[in-house]
Amino acid sequence: MRTHLEIETKYDLADGQALPDLTTVDGVDAVVAHSELVLTATYFDTLTHSLAAAGATLRRRTGGTDDGWHLKLSLADGERLEVRRDLGRAQNPPAALASLVRAIVRSDPLKAVATLVNHRSVLHVLDGDGTILAELADDSVTGDRHDVQAATLRWRELEIELVDGDRALLSELDGAVRAGGTQPAGGPSKVGRVLGSAAPAGRSGRSGSRRKQPAEEMLLAGRRSAVQDVLCADPLLRLDRPGAASRLHEAVRRLQAAEALHAQVLGDSASTALRGELAWLESAVAGVHGVEAARTRIREALADQPKELLLGPVGRRADRELAAARRTALSVAREALDSQRYLDLLDSVTGSATPSPGAPSVGRSGDVLPGLADRSVRRAERRLVELARAGSADDDLSSQVRGAQRALDRALYAEALTTGDGPGSGRMAEMLGAAGVLLSELDAGVHARHVLRGAAVAAHGAGENGFTFGLLHGLEQMHATVLLRRLDKARKQVKRLRKG
Repeated sequence: MRTHLEIETKYDLADGQALPDLTTVDGVDAVVAHSELVLTATYFDTLTHSLAAAGATLRRRTGGTDDGWHLKLSLADGERLEVRRDLGRAQNPPAALASLVRAIVRSDPLKAVATLVNHRSVLHVLDGDGTILAELADDSVTGDRHDVQAATLRWRELEIELVDGDRALLSELDGAVRAGGTQPAGGPSKVGRVLGSAAPAGRSGRSGSRRKQPAEEMLLAGRRSAVQDVLCADPLLRLDRPGAASRLHEAVRRLQAAEALHAQVLGDSASTALRGELAWLESAVAGVHGVEAARTRIREALADQPKELLLGPVGRRADRELAAARRTALSVAREALDSQRYLDLLDSVTGSATPSPGAPSVGRSGDVLPGLADRSVRRAERRLVELARAGSADDDLSSQVRGAQRALDRALYAEALTTGDGPGSGRMAEMLGAAGVLLSELDAGVHARHVLRGAAVAAHGAGENGFTFGLLHGLEQMHATVLLRRLDKARKQVKRLRKG
């Protein structure tokens, strides 16, 4: 499989509308015509459009320079990762691509859901040396759905995709396009337009209207959002993309928080088993994230030491041990993601994220959620007290840190639901977030110490000097003591703020 990172913007164009003049942008010397293409693409999804809901598209396309199967996955900051397979003769999606979206589609078969024919004019944005900074695609598209009797859609849009340019250039090109009155595209993707897929819903504008919403609606919406976060991150870890482990780990923790609050308010009888399964999943994906965090700390610590304290091939030994630890952790994570247990868990959380018919209301959000947030903050404070008592050398420090993280995640999530402005809103959320950063640093140190112990043992067995690893281990333990004191100070600040 080949991958291609897309960084692009899309705009709606009217028939007959002239393309914007981009030569006014600094660094752009010319915009020249390159080619005319007719692209035909068949898109695949489940009948309920699970891929579209997860921000993914899967197509079989012919007529261009990159004929083949393309799976597009959403990344951060508007980027998309395109995973490509050769065209071949098969009319059904290749197993290698289908396996990447297994968690999204689960038992639902992938079917052809739409066909798009695109008459594309390609232009290149060049600098003075003739380097291609960006590619313009002037697209006239015809789209048909397969699953319903619907009118054929026709529209025109402009794509600007970076080639050798940077994001600063893309921002300037965007400004030049908008200055002429051209608006961003009205759909999340071409096939999204045809399928009627909605863009992610924005947050409610007025806190008063949120306060009047039923609390169960807010909680269920939060759970659905958390499930989608997990599904979006899943294929990226399967591909072992940079940062994917952290993204999936954060998504699972967010889902844990959402499930805990849901059960606390709605009293779901199946919640205990479900939360146990989520704890299993969190543990399975935490390892890769932990090793990556440990790798950063260990490399920085080695760089900070004077040369006279680096005894033996410590850099090479550390890299070897970190690579081995990561391979093991990634194997554990992938085994979990490939298991039926994981798919059953996703079915459970997806099914329970829909309202039960006839279920009595628990009250309005403005009446229920503030109390829920207060109880969650108190719980986080208790967990931080227990963590402070554990001490930096406690063999069970890792589980204590994870318990505190779960409680803090729940408190932050409850605060976000209460304020309605998402994580980081309000003074309480700010303080809880600062404590979360300290907890993450403490957790990274725990993982680093584990790797350093292993490296020291391996170095000793190979006849190497283990002094440096012992030194770094001691420094990490000292830093853990400092972090625990800072966490206790942060807890006291949260308590003072809560008491007003």
